[in-house]
Amino acid sequence: MSKANIYTVGGTVQANQNGIYLTRKADEELLALCRDRKFAYVLTPRQMGKSSLMVHTAQGLTQEGIQSVIIDLTSLGTQVKAEEWFLGLISEIADQLMLDTDIFAWWQSFSHLSFTQRLINFLYKILLVEVTSPVVIFIDEIDSTLSLDFTDDLFAAIRYTYNARVQKPEFHRLSFVLIGVATPGDLIKDPKRTPFNIGQRVDLTYFTFEEALSLT
Repeated sequence: MSKANIYTVGGTVQANQNGIYLTRKADEELLALCRDRKFAYVLTPRQMGKSSLMVHTAQGLTQEGIQSVIIDLTSLGTQVKAEEWFLGLISEIADQLMLDTDIFAWWQSFSHLSFTQRLINFLYKILLVEVTSPVVIFIDEIDSTLSLDFTDDLFAAIRYTYNARVQKPEFHRLSFVLIGVATPGDLIKDPKRTPFNIGQRVDLTYFTFEEALSLT
């Protein structure tokens, strides 16, 4: 009988399929930030383990009673209109959290509002009302937004949920983790708007000798 392969070559580490996941300093840092409801970002080159870190952190949060949502922005497409893109984003969040609200009917009922306002209202009046536990939203592949001309509104809305915590304490239960190949300065492209200047960076470093010992 051949031995099962414990390694994952490319993509997210399949630790639940006879594989192993090695933790490193970033695992502890990101889990602690999410646990404390802090905003964070993991912005490093490809093939450094960003998505694997995301999945592993989400699993840890679930064990602690903290709900999480994982959004891969590439799944929303790039050849789409702004409304389709934002509605797809909200729909994905609602599906993963199994919200009761009819998102499509709700979206149409607020067609007089901008996409930014609708996203903020969804987070505040729908998500944080139906979900009473803390929620962490992981947004992966954020560099896919760099070619779109309307995603400044996404990062502006995320920044708003952080700044609004003073006036709206419910937002303390919601935090975001941004993941991808970019810099914070890339996220909001319009120089006339406030840059994306919130959150704490989590650096993905190479494994130390002690962290890699499990491979023996």
